[in-house]
Amino acid sequence: MSAKGPSTTHVGMTPMMVQYHALKEQAGHCLLFYRMGDFFEMFFDDARVAAQTLDIALTTRGESGGEAIPMCGVPVHSAESYLARLIRAGHRVAIAEQVETPEQAKKRGGSKALVERAIVRFVTAGTLTEDALLDSRSSNWLVALAEAAGERAWAAVDASTGCFELGALTDGVAAELARLSPAEVLVAEGGAMVGDVPPVLLHERPRGDFDSGRGAGRLTALYGLSTLDGLGDFSRAELAAAGALVAWLDRAGAGQLPWLQRPRRRQSGETLLIDAATRDSLEITRSAQGGRAGSLLAAIDRTVTGAGARQLAADIAAPLADAAGILARHDLVQWAVDEEGQRFAIRSALAALPDIGRALGRIVAGRGSPRDLGAIRDGLDGARTLREQLGRATALPSLLLHLLPAFDGHGALVDELHRALVPQPPTESASGGYIAAGYDAGLDALRDTAAGGRRAIAALEAQYRDRTGIAALKIRHNAVLGYHVEVTAKHADALMAADSGFTHRQTLAGVVRFNSPELAEQAAQVVQAGAHALAAEAAHLETLLAMVAARADAIAASADALARIDVATALAERAVEGGWCRPLLAEEPCLHVEGGRHPVVEAALAAQGEAFVANDLGLAPDDRLWLVTGPNMGGKSTFLRQNALIILLAQAGSFVPATRVKLGLVDRLFSRVGASDNLARGRSTFMVEMVETAA
Repeated sequence: MSAKGPSTTHVGMTPMMVQYHALKEQAGHCLLFYRMGDFFEMFFDDARVAAQTLDIALTTRGESGGEAIPMCGVPVHSAESYLARLIRAGHRVAIAEQVETPEQAKKRGGSKALVERAIVRFVTAGTLTEDALLDSRSSNWLVALAEAAGERAWAAVDASTGCFELGALTDGVAAELARLSPAEVLVAEGGAMVGDVPPVLLHERPRGDFDSGRGAGRLTALYGLSTLDGLGDFSRAELAAAGALVAWLDRAGAGQLPWLQRPRRRQSGETLLIDAATRDSLEITRSAQGGRAGSLLAAIDRTVTGAGARQLAADIAAPLADAAGILARHDLVQWAVDEEGQRFAIRSALAALPDIGRALGRIVAGRGSPRDLGAIRDGLDGARTLREQLGRATALPSLLLHLLPAFDGHGALVDELHRALVPQPPTESASGGYIAAGYDAGLDALRDTAAGGRRAIAALEAQYRDRTGIAALKIRHNAVLGYHVEVTAKHADALMAADSGFTHRQTLAGVVRFNSPELAEQAAQVVQAGAHALAAEAAHLETLLAMVAARADAIAASADALARIDVATALAERAVEGGWCRPLLAEEPCLHVEGGRHPVVEAALAAQGEAFVANDLGLAPDDRLWLVTGPNMGGKSTFLRQNALIILLAQAGSFVPATRVKLGLVDRLFSRVGASDNLARGRSTFMVEMVETAA
C-alpha cells in the first residue's frame, strides 16, 4: 500500500498531491494522516472534519481546480492524543508514513524525487493497542458476526491482549453484543445482519472476508497448522466470523497482524444466559446513563490492576453455569477473606505491577517499545516474587494451586532483561539510552567515544572564547548544520577574516554561524560514534523483543493468572468491607436469601449517610411464585433486581450482599421491570415513565 509519485491521470496536480490522492483512494472512508516531516497533515474534506473534531486551525496549501486546498495537521510526537479524540468521535484513521529517507529518494529518483509513503496502519476503535488510546480497566473487543449453513456465529478479539473467542449465536445478536460491549462490529456488506448492529459500532466488510473456507485457511496459516484439528471443532459460521476478524486485522495492520491467542470456543450452556433487556435492567457493567458509575461493576470493583478490572467485568458479564468452576472461585475468595495478611500483601504486590498483557500485545504486534520490555521484566519479576511468597503458604485452595505454575519458567528472560535494560526505559527508542551500561562492551566504548568527543567540543568552546576574546561565543547543535560556532552579529566580523580559522555557514537575524576544522573533526567523531551506538541499541532491542515474542503464550498465561488472583482478592476485600456472605450451592432448584441487599442502591444510600433495609426471599419447587405489590417507591423494583444480582454475583464466583444465601444453579436469568427506572438516583419506574411522558 505505497505511493511513489505522479501518474498521467492527474493533470495539473503536484507530484505530492498525486501521491496523496493515491493513498486516499486506498484509505477509503478513513481520514488520512499523511506524514510530512514532523507532522501528519490532512487535506480537503478530511481536513475540514478533523479541524472541527479536534478544534485545531484549518488552513490552506496550494490550489486544486482553482480553489485553495483545505489543510490541517497534528505533530507526530503527540499524534496519539489526537487519534484518541478522533476515534472517540467515531472516525477511522489511515496512517501514511514516510517509508524512505529524503536521501534514499534522491538516490532512487534524483534531486526532485518524492519521498515514498505507504499506509502502514488503519486505526479503528476495535484495533487499538496503545495505552493512550485505551481504557486500562476495560477490554476493547472487536467482534465479527457471520452466518453460514443456516447457523449464526460470533468471534471476538481484544487486539490489545490477544484474547480470541468465538461461539454460536444461541441467544441472539443483541444478547452477545450486550455481554461483550464491543468497540467495533464487522458484518458482511449488505448482509442480513447489518440491521442487528447499532450504527455507531457497525463496520461493513466485503462478503468474501466472511467465506468459511477462507476463514479456515486464514486460521491454519495464522497458527502454522496443516489442519484445524489442533484448534477445535468449529462450525462453518464460526470459521466465517473468525476469518473475517483475521482478514480485517491483517488489512488494518498493513500485513502486520497483532498477536492472537488460540481461539477459545465458548460452549452453549457454560455460562448463565442473560438477554440484552435483562442486562440493561440490571446495569451490570454500565448504568442506564451509559457510564460505569451507578453500575454493579462500579459498586463491587476493588481490583488494583487494569487486567484484574477487565477480568472482573468479564466474570460478571458471563457468570458460570458450572458448579465446580463456581465452587473453585468461591474457595479462593474464602481463602483470601480468611487470610487477611496474605490478602493485604498480595494486593500491595499486584498494585505495583505493570499491565504485562497489553505490553505483550504491543510487542508481538510489532509496536513494542523499550518501556514495554521494562513492563514485561517488572511484571514477570513481580509474579516470580509472588510465587515464592505464596509457595511458602499452606492449605492453598485448588484454584490458586492451579494458577501458581503459570509464574514459573520466566527466570532466564527476566534476568536477561534486567541485565539489558535501564531501570526506567523510555517509550521512544529513536534517541537510544535504554540499554544498560555493562551489557555490551562495544556499545559502552561507542558511548565513551561520543562522550569524549562532546567533552572535547566543550573544551574547544572555551578555547575559542579565549582565542577570539568573544565571551558570548557558543558551540551549538541542530539537525540541519550539526555542530557549529555561533556568535552575535556584532562579533561576526572577527570570525569572517580569512585568517581567523573559521568558515561562514549561516547568517540569521542577530546571530552568525561558523564552522572550523577542529570542530568538524570532533563533530564527526561524536556523530559517527553516536550513530553506531544507536544502531547497536536498535539491534539489541530487536533481539530482546524477539525473545519476549517467543514466550508469548507463557507470558499471557502469567498475565491471566495475575488477573484472576487480583479478582479473587478484590472480591474478598469487598466481602469483608460490606459484610457479604459466601453463597451455598444446592443441588435442588431453590433460592433462599436472608438479609439480602441491593449492592448498588446500598452504596448510593451509604454515600448519603443512610442505611439499606435488608429483606428476605424464599423460593422452592413448592413455592415458586411471589407476587410483589406496594406503593410507588416502595422497593419492588429494587427487591426484584437485588435478588437477580445476588444470583449473578454468586455464579460469577463472588460472595453476595446478604446474611445467608442458598441457591440452586440458574441457567437463565430474566429481570425486566417496567419501562425503566434509576434506582441509584432515587427515581422509580413510575417516576421515569411520567417524566418521559411529560417530555
